[in-house]
Amino acid sequence: MDNYHQATSLINTNLARYPMLAVGLPLVGGFISASPTRHNIKGYYESLRRPDWAPPSSVFAPAWTTLYLSVGYASHLVALRTGPNTFPAIRSLANTGLGIYGLNLMLNFAWSPLFFWKKKIGAALVTSGGLTTTAVALSYYFFKVDKLAGYLTLPYVAWLGYATALNYDVWIKNAQGPAADHARKIGKDVNNAAKHAKHEAQESARAAKDDAKDAARNANKNARNAANEASDKLDRELR
Repeated sequence: MDNYHQATSLINTNLARYPMLAVGLPLVGGFISASPTRHNIKGYYESLRRPDWAPPSSVFAPAWTTLYLSVGYASHLVALRTGPNTFPAIRSLANTGLGIYGLNLMLNFAWSPLFFWKKKIGAALVTSGGLTTTAVALSYYFFKVDKLAGYLTLPYVAWLGYATALNYDVWIKNAQGPAADHARKIGKDVNNAAKHAKHEAQESARAAKDDAKDAARNANKNARNAANEASDKLDRELR
């Protein structure tokens, strides 16, 4: 694993020092990985049961192009900090971040064929989880090395989190088998528990509001009674 990490970091570092190569690597890799699935995306995606917040298939191409440009240029900024004139601690962080970035790209390029070509929604979900996790990690390291590079990765991380949630929802709605049935049951139980908790919270809030009103009314009544008693006592004394 260490050898793989070092090799990945070395490849990415050498490529990413050149901005065109840094940006071109994710763009070309994404294009190649999507090529076998390009004709299946619209028909297959639109045939699936999806949540209301799922985007149309036409969104994916421009979204991924923009994200690849952003994260690719971020890798270039980080690669510039791997030279001999950089502090060793920063250089180490940059190499680690680029190594994670290489792993992230491999998972990224694997997702589309799994989901759209092989129609393995569950396997794509596992891949998407790893993809999001490594994206968070690379964003962390990129921030440590170069603030701008870190900020450039944030849309990528956000989109992957959204895509993983979408992948999960599509798997729940469409997958077959014991695992999917069990997940759907858990989701239903969680939803019912959330509704019950919401109902209990509303009832508790209403009860607390009623108690507060009763306490306020009693306090006002006691205050009026005390004022009347004090007034009567004062009248009696004045007589």
